[in-house]
Amino acid sequence: MAPGVRSALFVRAAERAATLVAGTPRLGRTLAAAAAALKTRGRSLGGVRRDAQGLARMAREVGEGRYRTLPKGSLIAIVAAMLYFLDPLDAIPDFIPVIGFLDDAAVLLWVANRVRHDLDAFLTWEAGQGAVIAVVPVATPAS
Repeated sequence: MAPGVRSALFVRAAERAATLVAGTPRLGRTLAAAAAALKTRGRSLGGVRRDAQGLARMAREVGEGRYRTLPKGSLIAIVAAMLYFLDPLDAIPDFIPVIGFLDDAAVLLWVANRVRHDLDAFLTWEAGQGAVIAVVPVATPAS
């Protein structure tokens, strides 16, 4: 287990993740915030960034019902890691230059390694999807 994973901060993130995964509408917003943060602040994660982005995409696809083979425990771990990453005041506050994201990277790497089989299966599934066009129904005005 990576340093900090047994910390009270990660346990709290896992508890919040379980609540989000249980069906709250905030799951989508949380995953969108994590994806955006990975784009802007993700460079600080080094080589973990690519796996973290894959985890975020996988969780989003599960949350939206398009990918259905991820075990619930894996989803909770992924969402907990994203919540931990989003928390600027975690074990090592993110505003500390150079080392502020070390704990975030450790947690994301630990979770990615724990769900490696699931992540690899998702990436294969995702590659097979090709270009997907998201269609959103539009209400038409009454005549």
